[in-house]
Amino acid sequence: MSGPLSGIKVVEVSVAMAAPFCGMVLADYGAEVVKVERVQRGDDSRDWPPYFYGQMSHYFAAANRNKRSLAIDLKSPQGAEILRSLVSDADVLLENYRVGALERAGLGYEAMSQLNPRLVYCSISGFGRQGPRREEGANDLFMQAFSGSMSVTGEEGGGPVKMGISAADIGAGLFAAIGVLGAIEARHHTGRGQHVNTSLLEGQLAMLSYHLTSYFASGVVPGPQGAGAGFGVPYGAFPTADDWLIVAVFNETMWSAFCKGISRVEWTDDARFCDVAQRIEHRDLLIPMLTEVFKTQPAKHWEQVLNAAAVPCTRINRIDQILDEPQVRAGGMIVEVDAPRLGPIRMAAPPITFSETPGSIVLPPPRLGEHSRSILESLGYARPEIERLAADGVVGLDADEGET
Repeated sequence: MSGPLSGIKVVEVSVAMAAPFCGMVLADYGAEVVKVERVQRGDDSRDWPPYFYGQMSHYFAAANRNKRSLAIDLKSPQGAEILRSLVSDADVLLENYRVGALERAGLGYEAMSQLNPRLVYCSISGFGRQGPRREEGANDLFMQAFSGSMSVTGEEGGGPVKMGISAADIGAGLFAAIGVLGAIEARHHTGRGQHVNTSLLEGQLAMLSYHLTSYFASGVVPGPQGAGAGFGVPYGAFPTADDWLIVAVFNETMWSAFCKGISRVEWTDDARFCDVAQRIEHRDLLIPMLTEVFKTQPAKHWEQVLNAAAVPCTRINRIDQILDEPQVRAGGMIVEVDAPRLGPIRMAAPPITFSETPGSIVLPPPRLGEHSRSILESLGYARPEIERLAADGVVGLDADEGET
């Protein structure tokens, strides 16, 4: 066993980020993942720049390592039959097509479950499989707006701002991975697979978390708070003499240490700031006072002072700066993957470590149809038949397969 999911076979029928990210998580920890793509076109994200070496989309690379690519036309009877053959002994089928699309092709959960009762069939949709909008598609930007997530993002009084990461897509992919693992565990007890469903909308509502409970508790609609939050003050970004600084004080012990660190001990006895409720009530007074203090020294000075006081603070790193952080380098959090005929590709490493069954990166992001021949041969297709299927447009082949 190399990874904790070693021996698990996954068939991924997906595009873009949500389901591919889920598939990559499973693959990073040992699952054997076959990515089923459309002939000629492949995953939409293959066409999204910028590219590594002018060929490999950065976006595709970010969610598709450790997979083998099989290009087939699922709308053709022969292509659908190939998928059924793959699924017949698979543990998981993972898909993020619109609700009803695979069902209309005879490839939905009911049909696949009859073929393989142990199959865990995981569907990621935009809105979920119930309700009036169940058959509509959605993407990350749309769902950040629709779900309410965008309403709490950005500066107070400012215009709408998208989160800098694809929180709706990646969030749904992570929830799907949890669902798949839960269903596999349940199968140990029942002997049967099941249909696992999640959606971008459900994931975003779950991730709104305390924003929802705050509204339920108070009746006050949450809004954007910039780099801060409603937990307390100081809890946000402050300008210093040369840079921005994040400070996060969230209990009274920390507040006392903070006041001592910035040489404002008298604030601990000020009735306006004596506890978190008072600091929140008087935030419009306290924040300008804090800003005046922070502007007297550069960010590095305040980092040293507040770190010594055990108060969480940091400058706001750019992407290039965080990559140079000693902690990131020491933790091996960025890896380099060799892509044959292209060169090295750098990306984030698998984020979970196991002491006994570590995850690993054994395959680079695949070329479209790179493994079609070998996968079809493993299913019993002879070479002449594979060539005929390719000539008929049922299968897409990579000319370099077998030579890498």
